[in-house]
Amino acid sequence: MTLSFSEFGLLQVAPLIPLLPLIAAAVIGVFGTRVLKSASHWVAIVGVGGALVCSAVLFHAVRQLSPEQYTAIYRLYSWISPLPGVWFDVNFRIDPLTGVMLLTVCGVALLVTIYSRDYMREHGHPERGYERYFAFIALFVFSMCTLVLAGNFLLLFLGWELVGLCSYLLIGFYYGKPAAAAAAKKAFIVNRIGDFGFSLGVLAIYYWVSPFVQPGQSALDYTVVFANVSNLTQGQCTTIALLLFAGAVGKSAQIPLYVWLPDAMEGPSPVSALIHAATMVTAGVYMVVRCGAIFVASPLAMSVVAAIGAVTALFAATIALAQYDMKRILAYSTISQLGYMFLGVGALAADSAVFHLFTHAFFKALLFLGAGSVMHAMGGIIDVRRFSGLRRILPWTCATFVIGALALAGFPFFSGFFSKDEIIHAAFERHALFGVLAMVTALLTAFYTFRMVFLAFWGEQRVPEGVHAHESGPWMLVPLVLLAVGAIGAGYVGVSLHAGGFAGFIEPHGVFHEFLAPVTAPFHAAVSSSVHSEVAPTAEHAGGHTLMYVSAVISIVGIALAWWMYARRRDVAARVAENWPEVHSLIHNKYYIDEFNDVTVVQPLWRTGLAAFGADRIAVDGMLALITAVPRGLGGLFRTLQDGMMQSYGVTMTASLLLIVLIVLLVG
Repeated sequence: MTLSFSEFGLLQVAPLIPLLPLIAAAVIGVFGTRVLKSASHWVAIVGVGGALVCSAVLFHAVRQLSPEQYTAIYRLYSWISPLPGVWFDVNFRIDPLTGVMLLTVCGVALLVTIYSRDYMREHGHPERGYERYFAFIALFVFSMCTLVLAGNFLLLFLGWELVGLCSYLLIGFYYGKPAAAAAAKKAFIVNRIGDFGFSLGVLAIYYWVSPFVQPGQSALDYTVVFANVSNLTQGQCTTIALLLFAGAVGKSAQIPLYVWLPDAMEGPSPVSALIHAATMVTAGVYMVVRCGAIFVASPLAMSVVAAIGAVTALFAATIALAQYDMKRILAYSTISQLGYMFLGVGALAADSAVFHLFTHAFFKALLFLGAGSVMHAMGGIIDVRRFSGLRRILPWTCATFVIGALALAGFPFFSGFFSKDEIIHAAFERHALFGVLAMVTALLTAFYTFRMVFLAFWGEQRVPEGVHAHESGPWMLVPLVLLAVGAIGAGYVGVSLHAGGFAGFIEPHGVFHEFLAPVTAPFHAAVSSSVHSEVAPTAEHAGGHTLMYVSAVISIVGIALAWWMYARRRDVAARVAENWPEVHSLIHNKYYIDEFNDVTVVQPLWRTGLAAFGADRIAVDGMLALITAVPRGLGGLFRTLQDGMMQSYGVTMTASLLLIVLIVLLVG
């Protein structure tokens, strides 16, 4: 049901949420280099902080909505009129999913902005482009908030593309560095592949929904589209869902379009934390959940979402096993965790997927910022083979990093344990194979996460030559501590103390799920109408706690194995690599996927482009040159007669007159 804003006055803060960061970006862009300079961060902090305050107010207002009236539509103005009497509106859709996403985006963005104040300085002096950096951060927050608040597919697409633009600008922030410039172009181009499918999906929605639209309605408004899904054929729903999912595969870095995300680590570490861990890459998950009514109408699309998510989760986890750059390990971890989220959506547990999105934002942002603190202390070096024993030099960074690692590994009582366990449970209900893949991924996650921890923070104290390592300042440590609190406590949002089992700590239908229930209703309806609905209640009560115990044991086993190989007996890992060099090389080189793409896609397209350029230059330009040769030759000949010299004109006229007289005499 749609509510008028006069009924819920607090919801009227919604326009301020994207507007405040946009104003901050504009102010920094205009006055940053001339007036603000090293104080530019304050404008960004105020803008993003104001958006967070407004998001909190909006979230409070959304919580007051009853389950029967969970959606409010705020129409700002009419934008485009494709047909007489038909308008595309700029409108916002406010519901529980919007509230959760805005709190997540703005909360993490504010902490990252605060952290960036010190990170983007060298010896106390702002780096080159300091003002530009904060302008881009504020612009990104505006773009992401627009995407989340959008009430129709056209505004969603606008926010979607703006987010991609901001990602390109921030990844390539160090544009003088060839690797950063190449990574920015790669991210932009790979995302264009998915976005092309996404745009086709939006066009398909408009084409197929328009016949059912009533006068005064827009064929791209969420409310109108979702209400008319039942009028579409299953083939149409499948086509739309798969095209939209193509965009999600690109934006959320799933197989086969995941290749841009590891390279995007060339950008500043706070950018990795904000865009490539907590916010932008989750836009695909958000979009699929938002469009749940379309996706659940197609069993094939849901199976594709689950399969892509499960395979990506395991595939990326195996690559992370043999990486040494801390940020790249975390990048592959992000790809894997995003796969978990898509697996949850495909397993008809969208509320669990959003729950994992929420908890993941805290602990993954914490880990990226922790890696940035290490990089800051090591003079830009982040290869774990070049340092060790940092827990004595960076005690605060180490403590918060370990908390984030425990949450990522799914250690009991940390946030990742609660959200990941629910997805594993849903995966087993969907299909045993999905459940097994999720379990194996959980084991690998715990292992590679603490492999990184033990290599960097345990062992003898060792730093690169010439580096004077030091703990970060309060501007960087305070966000780390606050995110660490979130990495521990965020999981308890979805906990019900009235449940039994593991100390009564987890209930598949806890507070978080009840809050999101109106938004994820299409997924719940699909569960109740599926074959699994007959066995799901039994599995939930009889086997749910068993899976929880197994999940906890798997996490502990993975951590213990990493401790034995990389803290207790470091020679074991070296011997394993020596005994299986081909396997180690295969994983370390990321299965040579980039090389394969270069041979099969990049080089053929490059050669095709060169051939087309050659054909244009030789054939087309040559033909034009041939056709124009005669008039150009005649023009060149007669041009000599127009040299601007009076004596030449006099001679010409005299000669012409004599010629005429001679002809007349001869003819006469």
